[in-house]
Amino acid sequence: MTNEVEEMDGDDDNEEDPFGFPIQETDINVQMKNIHPSVLPNFKGMRSEDPETFLFEFEIICRSYGYSLHIQKLNLFPATLKDRALRWFMTLGTNSIRTWDDMKRVFLEKYKDYCMHHDLRNEVFKMNQKEDESLEDLVERFAYNIKRSKLHNLGSEALKTLLLNAIKDEWIDLLNLVGKGDVY
Repeated sequence: MTNEVEEMDGDDDNEEDPFGFPIQETDINVQMKNIHPSVLPNFKGMRSEDPETFLFEFEIICRSYGYSLHIQKLNLFPATLKDRALRWFMTLGTNSIRTWDDMKRVFLEKYKDYCMHHDLRNEVFKMNQKEDESLEDLVERFAYNIKRSKLHNLGSEALKTLLLNAIKDEWIDLLNLVGKGDVY
């Protein structure tokens, strides 16, 4: 009877599954709340995507739904992968991922340099304040781009010059007036 159930279930330990599930199963039984798929962020593995921002957004969703345990995050993570990223995940070895830290490490090793990295530094050096962008929004975007581009170790004078070059002239005039002098 047991063999019949296993055959019906499709779990035959004698056959090698070419796409065995990469996440090792554990004996830990955790409560998983239902999260509507439209709420989850998706990562497709495209060059235009930022894997670190994606992981941060994933962490926000996990915290919002009470997924504080690493095993919960590990179980939910594959549902966020689509297209190219899902195909990559399928090629990971069976049971090769044991922890959430393993999953994050392997994911970032694959996508951190592949996605977004190529133009981040140029983006910082070519930044300009957008037409309807407030000074506060520009500074926030500047700080975000500096952090992403790993240029945070630049000297304070270089960072100041980069930021001031990004600010529109009319704002520079206002800053000079308020600061009672030359902001440069």
